[in-house]
Amino acid sequence: MRARGWGRLPRRLLLLLVLCVQATRPMGYFELQLSALRNVNGELLSGACCDGDGRTTRAGGCGRDECDTYVRVCLKEYQAKVTPTGPCSYGYGATPVLGSNSFYLPPAGAAGDRARARSRTGGHQDPGLVVIPFQFAWP
Repeated sequence: MRARGWGRLPRRLLLLLVLCVQATRPMGYFELQLSALRNVNGELLSGACCDGDGRTTRAGGCGRDECDTYVRVCLKEYQAKVTPTGPCSYGYGATPVLGSNSFYLPPAGAAGDRARARSRTGGHQDPGLVVIPFQFAWP
């Protein structure tokens, strides 16, 4: 003998599951942690000196003025020849000025993990951490 109402349970459960389904969106974070940087000649990407006096390293070297170094990260689609120009198709991020021509950043460790979490919400972050949020399906 079957208990009354038990035959409807699978249908009710299925209906409940269908009503609870939510659409999802692809989203996440691309993170780059910098540990060190060396710019031995003290020059810009163009080859000009950081102090802006018009000289290049090929024309006699740069003066004593140190660069104010920051890093900009640009996420693009695959390119056989990488170019520093053009749109950042998947997003971009940058650091504040981190140091001069050469510097080392201390390892983040456990405190860095907390800083990463705060950086996603706009709070104080590790200066060597670049976080680029994305809201698309990663190719």
